[in-house]
Amino acid sequence: MLACCALLLLVAAIAYSLPIRPTVPALRPRADTQYWPMQGGYRIAYTKREPAPGAPARLPVVFVHGGPGGYVHTSLIEALQPLAAAGHTVYFYDQHGSGLSDRLRRPKDSGFNDQVDDLHEIVETHLGAGRVNLIGHSHGARIAAHYAARHPERVARLVLSSPGNLEPALQDDSGHSLADSRYPVPRGLEFRSPDAEQYRSDTALSAMPAKVILAQAIALAFNVKTAADSEVDAALNTLAARFTRNMVCDPARVQPEEGGAGLYVRTGANWFGDVADPRPAMRRFRGRVLVLQGQCDFMPYADAYEYVDTFAHASYRFIAGAGHILWWERPEVYAQAVRDFFTADPQETSGGQ
Repeated sequence: MLACCALLLLVAAIAYSLPIRPTVPALRPRADTQYWPMQGGYRIAYTKREPAPGAPARLPVVFVHGGPGGYVHTSLIEALQPLAAAGHTVYFYDQHGSGLSDRLRRPKDSGFNDQVDDLHEIVETHLGAGRVNLIGHSHGARIAAHYAARHPERVARLVLSSPGNLEPALQDDSGHSLADSRYPVPRGLEFRSPDAEQYRSDTALSAMPAKVILAQAIALAFNVKTAADSEVDAALNTLAARFTRNMVCDPARVQPEEGGAGLYVRTGANWFGDVADPRPAMRRFRGRVLVLQGQCDFMPYADAYEYVDTFAHASYRFIAGAGHILWWERPEVYAQAVRDFFTADPQETSGGQ
């Protein structure tokens, strides 16, 4: 036993002695980057796009990015510029622990519920808006859906693009996903899934340096950081530069990584054990919901369609020729779909409950 412990300590010592070399430069503030001071003592970075002069005044739009541990990519800001042209003030913010926002001292301070609470503080305190339109992408769709369920009075309309599976997930007695059996792919929708083996290889924990694997395990077990954010974030940036090739139909359309990944928030917010089931409250939400999904999305159709079936006033749109990151390949289609959804039937934009 002593020999085994000594060997484990030796392996850990060697792993921690090896520096992690960044392969992607760290994200730098943009000329228009601003910061919101949060009640928890940290800052959240955001970029704002103002409405075009002369455009009709419309509800502000808040974009909630994916991850956990993702960030606002410049390509997204450019793709959604048409929303500002249509009269919306558009806010793109980096969730705490990633992008240009502050990293928190304790890994478990960056849980899923904390991300939902941050969104509420942003809407209620920093925007000063009674209601907003929300766009949630991938993991951000989970955050946005939970937020709409908890604070329906604050959300007029909701777009969920390439949504991650609704958490907590529902399973049958055999441990299989209920969504898979309830929502088979309809005839006429021809999905092209990424190579499953390549995706597993690109996103596998074993693809990370040993130091990062150990740091994540210790973070989950003891709620402490034993490797610097700069090092573990660099490792995730390197990993992301590989796994984003699974998020398009055409690999030539992959955009370069911009260096905003956050590893510890990815570890903390992926834990859903203390998250209440939002489905009953989602069914009571009276606002309109649009779910967008690309032809080459690695997320199953069933996971996306569960949101449509759960919200009372939801619709689904399939976007051919696009992967998980819809705006990399079909930016005009993506922006037009969102803009039309937010501007149609203005008498109904009160939404909420």
